[in-house]
Amino acid sequence: MAFVQHPVVTAGDRLVRAADMVAEYNNGASQTEIANKYGLSLSWTGRLLRQAGAQLPPIRQGVKRTDLKHAVIVRQYLVTEASIRKIAAYHGTSYGTIRRILQRHGVVLRPHGGANRRVRR
Repeated sequence: MAFVQHPVVTAGDRLVRAADMVAEYNNGASQTEIANKYGLSLSWTGRLLRQAGAQLPPIRQGVKRTDLKHAVIVRQYLVTEASIRKIAAYHGTSYGTIRRILQRHGVVLRPHGGANRRVRR
């Protein structure tokens, strides 16, 4: 098995690289472009840019779907009695996303199993 020999990078080299990255970001390069250029992960690139003083948008989790109409989803669930899975497939999103939307709107979720569910005694 061959081991890859990485070049020795000094602290000064890292400072120069960070300054170059900030300059590129301020000139319109995206974090993804910078990460690819320097062979870094996207999260590490963002961290280095922030440490070097770049003004980045706040860190947030995931991608927020703005195209989902919450009122339509709630109406589909309550009025048409469509299942969460059918609603998710219709909107091209996940079961969990639809479930969270319904819960945020205070909708009481139906039990699993539908018409095939047995009554417990």
